[in-house]
Amino acid sequence: MKKVVLILALLFIGSEVLPRPQYSILQTYGTKCSACHVNVQGGGVRSIGGWLSRKDISLIKPEWIGLKNFFEKLTARNSYLDDKILIGFDARWQSARWPSGPTSSKREYMIMQLSPYLVLQPTSWLMFEGFYNIAYELEKDKRYPAQQPYAFSMYLKPSENLPSLRVGFFQPPIGEKWDDHTMFVRNSVARYGRHYIVPDDYAEWGAQIDYESISWLSLSAGVFSGKNMSILKVPDKTGQLVPVVKDNSWGIATRGMVSPPEIIKGLNSYVGGSFYLNDDYYISSAFLGIGFPDRVSLIGEYVRTQKKDSRLSLSFTTELTYQLTESVLPFIRAERSILKDKNENNPVYATNLVFGSHIVLLPSLDLLIEYRILDREHLDGYFSQWAIQLHLYY
Repeated sequence: MKKVVLILALLFIGSEVLPRPQYSILQTYGTKCSACHVNVQGGGVRSIGGWLSRKDISLIKPEWIGLKNFFEKLTARNSYLDDKILIGFDARWQSARWPSGPTSSKREYMIMQLSPYLVLQPTSWLMFEGFYNIAYELEKDKRYPAQQPYAFSMYLKPSENLPSLRVGFFQPPIGEKWDDHTMFVRNSVARYGRHYIVPDDYAEWGAQIDYESISWLSLSAGVFSGKNMSILKVPDKTGQLVPVVKDNSWGIATRGMVSPPEIIKGLNSYVGGSFYLNDDYYISSAFLGIGFPDRVSLIGEYVRTQKKDSRLSLSFTTELTYQLTESVLPFIRAERSILKDKNENNPVYATNLVFGSHIVLLPSLDLLIEYRILDREHLDGYFSQWAIQLHLYY
């Protein structure tokens, strides 16, 4: 039972250094990740366009509380030396329930993220970017397997019309980039643990080619080490835990996304997929988003993973967001996962419902309130809780 409580609590510990794909539908900057982020897959430091898109949004106007001048200076810029230097950070604090005994849990508070970002672009064809999550050292007992404290890379792009080359230590292009790694498409439910697909802040040494020159098309393909992925383990057909990949192996990852022109006037949309393969283990993903700017967005993803003669997992997530005001975004998310192990006859089924809202209290300060309900069909009853997160971003 202690394992059960720990697993359930972990399933509610939320997001890290990631983007919010629903914003790409609700805003008019375009649905490509690169419209708002330096990283073509999203997440990390925000581009100048991404910086401008949300820096002044606020439920409480700073002038109402005498802080107008402070926030004007704070949000004045994120680039320096003729845009050769970009800076940023994400800080997240969360309150959620954690296990306190074999059959009980208690509410605890944690610093989830303290990540400064830095981008250096000495020339138009060369760029360096990276981050370090200081909270990784502060919350050692709450780390994910294969989670890394930092990531960094170098971009080489000789021309706007040519592909770019990215090399370094970063996350392979796997699936949609969500702002919550407790989702079933990133961590599905197993009988006695969790099936980690893409852990928080997962990164590997690798090289990747990206093509972004066509406004409605995004393509990525790369080769990555399997060293950190090998930390993740699944039971084989005899019940023995084995790594999903070998630590000295190399895998390939591809990702494509299409942002079609308006099918209906004012409608934003995108559709894409990805495929990761390392020997006899693969992760496949299909995702889409559709909606109307300043009104509503519907996004979803389907992920399938398989380790030969070991485990098959199927996960689906869909999220509906309604823009009540520019600073208040209530949402509902429904998730389903199915996991089949070769050493067991009965699959594991799980359903998760999340009711929540993002509330931008002040410029660059987001309050996330959630009520989560998790039903694991092989256990009696269900697990539910409130979770609160404060996110300070720059």
